[in-house]
Parts: sequence; C-alpha cells; structure tokens
Amino acid sequence: MSIAYFDAADVGGARLRNSVDILIPTDTARLFATYRVGQGRDRTTLVCAPLVSIIPPALPHSLADRPGANTLILSIAAPFFDQVARAMGGEDAALVEPHATPDPLIREVGNAVERDVRIRRAPDARYMESLAMVLAAHVARTYAIAKSTNAASCGGLAAHKLRCVRNHIGEHLGETIRVEQLAEAVHLSPFHFARMFKQSTGQSPHLYILMQRIERAKELLAETDTALIDVAADVGFRTQGHFTGVFHRYAGFTPRAFRLHARETATSDDVRHGAGPEPGQIAGANHNVL
Repeated sequence: MSIAYFDAADVGGARLRNSVDILIPTDTARLFATYRVGQGRDRTTLVCAPLVSIIPPALPHSLADRPGANTLILSIAAPFFDQVARAMGGEDAALVEPHATPDPLIREVGNAVERDVRIRRAPDARYMESLAMVLAAHVARTYAIAKSTNAASCGGLAAHKLRCVRNHIGEHLGETIRVEQLAEAVHLSPFHFARMFKQSTGQSPHLYILMQRIERAKELLAETDTALIDVAADVGFRTQGHFTGVFHRYAGFTPRAFRLHARETATSDDVRHGAGPEPGQIAGANHNVL
C-alpha cells in the first residue's frame, strides 16, 4: 500500500491508476473528483470530511482542490486487492460506480496513518501490510460486486436488476421513492430487496437515493442558474430549509456556498487551461508498496 497527499499546487493531467485509491479528505479539504460515469458523461463530486471516496482501478479521473496537502490517498495495488477479494470467497471483483460516502472504518484507518506521517514516523512494513489487508477486505466487502452478471449468487442483485433500480431512481429523483416501489420493480419483497441492494452497492436504498439527490443537486448548482428552491424541488426535497440542511451535512457547503465555490473553481481552471496542464497530480512520498 502506498501513502500520498494530494496537493493542488502540483499540476498534472488526468490520473489513470492500477490501484484502488481511497481518498480521505482532511477537515480543510474541498476536493473535487471528476470521473467518467458512462455514456461519455463526466461527473464531478465534492469530497470533504467526513466523507471518503473510493476510486476503482483503471478509471480515468482528475482531482482539484485549493493549494495545500489536504487529502490523504491510500492506494492498494489492484492485484493485491483482487487477491484479497478472492480469498474472501468471491470472484474477481469490480467496484461499483465511485461516490462520496461516510465510512467510519476508513476514516479511522486514515487518521491512524496520518498521525504517523505527521510525526514523521516511518510506517512499519508489517503494520502497513496489515492495514492494507483490512482496507482491501473492507472495500471488497462493502463497495465491490462480482464481475459475473449474476450478482445474486453472491448475495446481491443481478446486474440487470441493479441497472433497472438505478435507472428508476435516476428518473424519479424529484418524486417520493419508496423501497416498496423499487422492490416491486425487480419482483422481490422489500426486506430481501433492501438486503440485496446494500450487498450490491454498499449503501442502504435510503442512503443511496439521498446521495443521488445530492449529486444531482451539485450538477444543477454548478451548471445552471436555477433558483435554490427549485433545485430543492427538482431533487425531491419538499422545503428549501430541509434541502439546505441535508446538503450541508453531506457536501460540506450550503447550496449557495457550493454554487459560488464551484464557479470560482471553474474560473480558476479556465485560467490554468490557458497556462498549462490541469491540477491533479499526487504529491508526497510513497512507502511500502504492495
């Protein structure tokens, strides 16, 4: 496992890594991660404490933040991750679509690593290997699904059923979405659907829907001039006040502050495009690569 800090003062192009990268922002980070989500469409996600983000191997992406080493990145080599996933009794695993999510275990591991780095204590190789094993097993169990199209055999939804549910959620974010409706769409009881959905995505249906609402809201705030009350309605919140509170909790900004920050970042990126490459290079020493 390698340890690095992302520092926006260093510039580079899009990142393409043969590793599972775990992004752990510090309290001062306002990290924007941009990656391809299919059909030629890019998504930009704000990742800030207490959220973390998992970036799968071989996924082109870029990172941007204000200057300073604000995000710890723990990288687990893809072959090592696959080995751990297989040892847990599964097939080769393919991570689900990356997203920002609260994860107390990853946050605790990140805090432990950061404490060692800040006091300049060189990580012990056996200690790092143990942490890599724990993180790989946790990520494989929580955020990965089998490459087989029949994920139900591993306890999750079959791929076509998962696509059906995710499409339904994406098309009805502005409406009330009930677990019973989603379960009925894939011919399962609500109890079994909720269990299998979490097995496939690492999130409960309620949390997944909530995070999709937040992501859609980010897109509307960054790319349109839609009034905040209308953004709230478009992503399924009945009041602007409720929307503001939930958005702030998961995005680290109020909706208004996010919109201003996104536009300031876009303006800065335009300036950098004229002067040189985009930000996105990892800074910091690597240790104990597995």
